[in-house]
Amino acid sequence: MVLKTRRRRQPQPVVMEQFLTFLIRQEQFAVPMAQANRVIPLPPIYGDRSRRGVGLVNHGDREILVIEIGRCLFAEPLSAAETEKLKFLLILQPDLAGEWLGFPLVDPPIIERVPQDHIHPIPKNYLHWGNIHHVSSLMVSSTNDPNLPPIFIVDVPQVLASLKTL
Repeated sequence: MVLKTRRRRQPQPVVMEQFLTFLIRQEQFAVPMAQANRVIPLPPIYGDRSRRGVGLVNHGDREILVIEIGRCLFAEPLSAAETEKLKFLLILQPDLAGEWLGFPLVDPPIIERVPQDHIHPIPKNYLHWGNIHHVSSLMVSSTNDPNLPPIFIVDVPQVLASLKTL
């Protein structure tokens, strides 16, 4: 008599991704935690006399390129009232060889852990015709509240590439 063994199926581990999430113009955005370096109080921004949304800050021994991320995402500059509310600088290092980048924010970003299967690509037609630019995917918050809006994941290399067209 041959005994069959029953193997219990091991549940697949849930792969979690970490993001820094932040609010810009009533929409939620995120960048991968792996690209984030730190968040600091917003220092003075230099070199943007023509108000194009690109400047520099000095931090430690390096100069950091600062991009008005709202302008990149929505293709229109922040109002003077919105600019006055900026208090924090999210410093990113998109890749080890590239230059550092800063996004000025009103509030400090929040760390959010999201299961990998909650991240979905954005439909191509939205990427072409939609009002939000330079995003790669959407993620649904890890809470199961269907009323929460999606979070747009910023495509940082695409933001950098867009500087050529400013």
